[in-house]
Amino acid sequence: MIQNNPLLKIQRIKLFFFLVSIVIFFAILLAVKNLLVSTFIALVGFFLLKPFVDFLERKGLSRLISTLFPFVFFSLVLVLLGLIFLPMLSQQLELLKLELPKYLDGMQKLIMNLEAKLENFVSISTRNQVSAQLQQKLQIYAESFFRDLPNVLSNSLTVMFLAPFLTFFMLLDGRLFARKIITTVPNAYFELMLYLQHQMVEQMGGFIRARLLESMIVSFVVWVGLITLDFPYALMLAIFAGLMNLIPYLGPVIGILPAILIAWVNKDPGSVQFWILFIYLLAQIIDAVIIVPLVVAKIVNLHAVTVVIAVMIGSQLMGVLGMIISIPVASAIKVIYTALYNHFTDNKNI
Repeated sequence: MIQNNPLLKIQRIKLFFFLVSIVIFFAILLAVKNLLVSTFIALVGFFLLKPFVDFLERKGLSRLISTLFPFVFFSLVLVLLGLIFLPMLSQQLELLKLELPKYLDGMQKLIMNLEAKLENFVSISTRNQVSAQLQQKLQIYAESFFRDLPNVLSNSLTVMFLAPFLTFFMLLDGRLFARKIITTVPNAYFELMLYLQHQMVEQMGGFIRARLLESMIVSFVVWVGLITLDFPYALMLAIFAGLMNLIPYLGPVIGILPAILIAWVNKDPGSVQFWILFIYLLAQIIDAVIIVPLVVAKIVNLHAVTVVIAVMIGSQLMGVLGMIISIPVASAIKVIYTALYNHFTDNKNI
């Protein structure tokens, strides 16, 4: 009988151990401090460098040399950029720390102005309660930012050492490791896993490279524009705008808010505020007109409702990092779901 078939029993055991291994891997990823962030950054580095490594290997170089050359080159580029921009960023952080009380006070005045405009729609008790809560939250966030900054920097150093290490070995031995994993899959699912691996590597690689290009272009346009205006914290604001641009829909709005707040608190003239809006709008136009239609839209075909739901779930589970990685995760889930659906429906039709 089928139940006593030893081959079928072996296949079920292999499937069980494969699924258990996946669960253990993700449990370790979530449990070990800094490992999730390091792995995410390593994957970004892997997908960024993989085309160069594969190109050099096709030209006849060994996998080790093909991996070393782009890895060392891009590492040196990152170190050089760090030597150029980190001192500037450090100075801006120190200046922000000194001027933070001024901006907190300005934020509170802005809240009070908004309350005054809403006084006809909201009761006095509700208005006072909201105001007190917002002011308390702002104070807590501001104090915690600089209080936790040394701990964040310490964790960042750990990530800086671990992420390149993982990236290098993903590039060097990633294919061999993937093949070993696939050999543990039951024969009935072997072709399906090969297809999933290929689709996810191609789609995620293209998506991550496109989003990085988007982020860098937005950061560069904002940085050049703010420097031209001689606006304070230009580099910090540009990096923030680029990172927030990774969050669909809400990101660009969040990215411009600090610049608008700084201009409002510093009582900059209306012309400066107009140019700030123009700079950020120009960055978004370049992104929306050139990068998204030509690159991103062809890689990830997700409905707008799906994108919004994915971002909301990501924000609830992992905060800002969850919002950033929500779209590639949603895209990966879509690839897996589509492949599984096609596989099982095809089997039923046989």
